[in-house]
Amino acid sequence: MAWADARWIPVTEFHSFQRESSNSSAWVSQEWKSSIPFRELVVSWNLRTDADLEIECQVQTAGHWSRWWHLGHWSSSQSPTRRTSVRGQRDDSGSVDTDTLVLPTAGQAVRLRVRFSDPTQTLAVLKRMDLALWSPATRPEEPTPAALAIPAHRSPQGLIEVPKKSQADYPEGVTQWCSPTSVAMLMAYWGQQTAHPEWDQDVRSVAAGVHDPGWPGTGNWSFNAAYAGSRPGLQAAAIRLSGIADLEALLNSGIPVAASVSYAVLKGSSKPEKGDGHLVVVCAISRATVSVNDPGVRLSRVRRDFSKASFRDAWAASHQTVYVVWPEGRALPVSPLGTW
Repeated sequence: MAWADARWIPVTEFHSFQRESSNSSAWVSQEWKSSIPFRELVVSWNLRTDADLEIECQVQTAGHWSRWWHLGHWSSSQSPTRRTSVRGQRDDSGSVDTDTLVLPTAGQAVRLRVRFSDPTQTLAVLKRMDLALWSPATRPEEPTPAALAIPAHRSPQGLIEVPKKSQADYPEGVTQWCSPTSVAMLMAYWGQQTAHPEWDQDVRSVAAGVHDPGWPGTGNWSFNAAYAGSRPGLQAAAIRLSGIADLEALLNSGIPVAASVSYAVLKGSSKPEKGDGHLVVVCAISRATVSVNDPGVRLSRVRRDFSKASFRDAWAASHQTVYVVWPEGRALPVSPLGTW
């Protein structure tokens, strides 16, 4: 099967960022060259301490730098005026769809700008940033034997036992909260694995912490990663993967992920339906099936199996977007498809 190409660029050192001017509250990054001609960009971030900031990006296409695009105003505050995506960004050079920069022609490089509302803040507040680049150019997926191996710490069935949570338990979120419920499941899993019970949070708290009034709703990919990854000791990224082999590599290293899918296609429809984007937590992959925790059903039915073919097609609707949440200090596996 052929997959669109993706790259994940993690940024954990910020010494190359320079203050824009002597009195500025904005810091501008180095230039990152892309190894693929990308058409979409998602940026996510984690903070060490609470801060109000704005994330912007600039992309190079055909040797020219674009305008600065706003990718979100972030704050851990519950004030709707301090945490929001920015609507109305569209011209001939591109557009921003809530959390995703979409380009009409291929991008070659990226620069970031971080602007703090408090001019005394510095980049020391940042734990990490992650750039997810996506290209529609296809390539065959070639899984490696290592990606299919099941290590000893997994159960005999290869299933990662992620705590189950359901958005159906919350009347106000029954049709809205698949994203924060999936994030809450991942946080609870690592809370159990590492004796951090404070990471196991009520879905209402997560939903309030990721809500984006500019969308509106709780499905902003970058905000969900920012919320989970800003817990002390935890990190998170919203990224695109290049195929199932990347997903298997993460699972086989003991790292469950939340995948963004078309719910209609996952359940057997031939094509996505309007507004059917959904998040599920992937717990295992076999030769024929994908086992998930599906927050969109009652708690007793959360663990579900879908055909691998249906999952592939459903996941492709989001261009293979996932949330990866993992503890600080824990190494990621090697990407068998060269995504990271």
